[in-house]
Amino acid sequence: MKLYLAAALSLLTAGAALAQSAPPPAAATGAPAPIAAPREPPNNDVAGLVVDQFVGYADRAAPHVMYDVIQKRTILSGGDPTAAGPARAVMPYHNELALLELSPLNTTSLFEVPDQLVMYVETGEGRIDDGKQVWDLKPGVALLIPPHLAHRLSNTGSTPMKILMTSQTLDASVTPRTGILVRDVNKLVYTERNVHWSNQTKYVFQAEDGLFASDKIYIVYMGAWTIAGAHAHTPGQEEVWTKLTDGPAVMQVGSEIRPWPQNAGLMAPPNGKSVHAAINLSDSQQAWFYMGRLSTSAQPRPPNPNQTPRPGAAAIAEGLANATIAGRPLEGSAPAPRARR
Repeated sequence: MKLYLAAALSLLTAGAALAQSAPPPAAATGAPAPIAAPREPPNNDVAGLVVDQFVGYADRAAPHVMYDVIQKRTILSGGDPTAAGPARAVMPYHNELALLELSPLNTTSLFEVPDQLVMYVETGEGRIDDGKQVWDLKPGVALLIPPHLAHRLSNTGSTPMKILMTSQTLDASVTPRTGILVRDVNKLVYTERNVHWSNQTKYVFQAEDGLFASDKIYIVYMGAWTIAGAHAHTPGQEEVWTKLTDGPAVMQVGSEIRPWPQNAGLMAPPNGKSVHAAINLSDSQQAWFYMGRLSTSAQPRPPNPNQTPRPGAAAIAEGLANATIAGRPLEGSAPAPRARR
């Protein structure tokens, strides 16, 4: 790992040195004034950034029981990212980002909660049901569960089922879905390509699925030995990245880096100064779970001139149709759901 970190630091510092060492072009008679050489943003001390307030590791969090039998470890939680507060309570629009673990052959109670939940299955096999319909679960399957909708999780396999979960209190402008939405991410197409140099993105859930108008749930992939273009976010934005794969990687947060193991989450500091980026230090593709709200309206973002054009609408629609999993009838009747966590 030390070798990997050294390589990452070399990449970052070499790029900065090259950017600053190039002499300005000589001014010709009548030519415009030379453009000033680009400068790096302020370091974390100057920006007043405490990196570890914005980074959470699932394996360092204390477990708590959820749904009677699930072990839940909170990675990040809701809070004001611009004010001092509890550690890692920095997400302005989501209440919690957590890793759930359901032991083999265990089944939860039938529960309903006031928040809308999004889940992504990392390992194991099982089922989810709402007392009437049931869906099969496996790695790569994502779930959207509307508020106050009863649901129950079952591990039908011989290994732990690990699920990344987010919770959110819906904005008043959002009309919730009436049922659970289940998608197999493996069957989606890459909707965005070469964003921030190296990000290949699959859109999983969007506004039409029951999210706030500008909210996004993506899975983002990066190829072997690639680095994302470092960029900053402005106040009011929420962009959260959680590592899904276990290969070696690091995160750049302003002027510092941190290891980025599986199930570590980063909330991009929204101060308009501190850049962030992912660096894949492995010889294989790696993946991140992404959730973001980059504006408080439904206005689309301007196109990125550095990305490869998206696939056509027909290809995107075909991928969504193939990825969306219909429920099947659940045998037997269901008991009344419980309304606590």
